[in-house]
Amino acid sequence: PTYIILQHRWMKEWGIQIASEKKLRKRAAELIDNDLIGETAMFSFSLKSGGEEMKSSPIVYIPHLKNKIIDLLEKNDRLNKLTWHSDRIPSNEIWVKLGGDKGGSSFKMNFQILNVENPNSVHNTCVFTAFQAVDTLF
Repeated sequence: PTYIILQHRWMKEWGIQIASEKKLRKRAAELIDNDLIGETAMFSFSLKSGGEEMKSSPIVYIPHLKNKIIDLLEKNDRLNKLTWHSDRIPSNEIWVKLGGDKGGSSFKMNFQILNVENPNSVHNTCVFTAFQAVDTLF
């Protein structure tokens, strides 16, 4: 798009060096490692005039949620970060909490492994789905 070309020209004029879009996308793919999928899906949106309309909107998600949870459990285990909170969680159980947050113009679904210190911390929260969903009053 034209605005990207203009932005690149402006940055170049001011001596701001940035990687090419191709290099940025390649690096992002390496970091994500196929752990995140982005596509469009049909969603129902409320109209200001009343009623609803179906629109295509972006959605991003982790395709293999079970694998992601297991990976994080193994990572926490290797780092000796797993806890059973003084036996409040049975020693043969792992607790995972699922949640959702609708705010502003997006909806996010997340999980938290409860067998860690401060399980409700943002650092222990993994967003596994996000999509546009404008707040409405009911």
